[in-house]
Amino acid sequence: MKVIPIRCLFLAGVLMCGACGPLFDDVEPTCEGWRPGDVVFTELLPDPEGTDTGQEWMELHNPGRSAVDLRGLLLYAARADGSQERAYFFEESVPVAPRGHVVLGDVRSEPLPSHVNHSYGDVLGSLGNSGGLVGLRCGSVVVDEVRYSGPLRSGVARIYDGRLVPDAVDNDEAGRWCDAPASSSDGGTRASPGAANPPCAEAATDGGVPAGSCLSSRTGAVRSLSRPRPGDLVITEIMADPKAVADAQGEWVEVYALRDVDLNGVTLANEESGRALLGDSRCLELKAGTHGVLARSADPRLNGELPSVLGTFAFGLSNGPEPHALRLSLDETLLDEVSWTSAATPGVSRQLDPSRRDATRNDAPEGFCPTPKDFRFGLGDQGTPGAENRPCT
Repeated sequence: MKVIPIRCLFLAGVLMCGACGPLFDDVEPTCEGWRPGDVVFTELLPDPEGTDTGQEWMELHNPGRSAVDLRGLLLYAARADGSQERAYFFEESVPVAPRGHVVLGDVRSEPLPSHVNHSYGDVLGSLGNSGGLVGLRCGSVVVDEVRYSGPLRSGVARIYDGRLVPDAVDNDEAGRWCDAPASSSDGGTRASPGAANPPCAEAATDGGVPAGSCLSSRTGAVRSLSRPRPGDLVITEIMADPKAVADAQGEWVEVYALRDVDLNGVTLANEESGRALLGDSRCLELKAGTHGVLARSADPRLNGELPSVLGTFAFGLSNGPEPHALRLSLDETLLDEVSWTSAATPGVSRQLDPSRRDATRNDAPEGFCPTPKDFRFGLGDQGTPGAENRPCT
């Protein structure tokens, strides 16, 4: 491993140094193909019981379907304002299995403890016990970065809520992290290194809004949630293989409401382990007779210029001819489900014929058809996100 001098500056993916030593190309190979969210931070232990030296660690999760290798990336830590950054360069292979975890630790001697997969030694120094940030980058691409704040409890890890699908955007929100529950243990430490996190306890409030309530963006007032029942929501359109933008930013799902409902607390899941819990202090309102768009990204600059996005999900939608499924549920009660086996057509969504717009008739695969070429949105892909579908012929 090498310590990268922090007085060197990144510019256009190259580390430019003055009197700080050799150029970036001389000290590390080029890392290519990494995108934000390819791996994400899911657990941190900045304040172990007893001495911190040699016992701190952090956990990364690979949410994708293919293994990745951290070789060539930089792991960094700093104060919460970004100052006093120190960085560790992965010279050797550190693989992370699909849907798997890797634990990186401040270990100063061999052998590694059973819960640590790779040691960064003393390169990062001590993580701040009152707050700080950790991140991972490939050149100028920040793969993930997380800020944490105190008060931290000695011997208690901070975990990303196990009810949520790990995501590089969602894990920026402090409210989605909590202290590891007392049921987890690792030599007296409350933590779950290298394993899926347990759920965080239900918070009494979310952003000052009482549990079971939400803040209406229309009225500005707090009101009770209008929870959907089976049949109230219908999956009506799916873009599994966008052409104008990358899948990781441009995939989306459209839902239709048969009565006024809020999507707060609703889970969108695929045929594998992908799950996204829709939640916010604001009301995710969907009025009867209207469509809502759930997407990989809410930023129109990244998602192909979708209309307003009601909620986001982090898992991918498969493009092949194998069996697929999408499910909407609330507290494990199924609201709607669709399944199909056909491969996605690049740049073309699958839409439900409006005559089959209920949670029973949309079960038949023949109820869906490709969006006609005359109906395009944003950057040119075929689809009608947030708008009326066209009849299948």
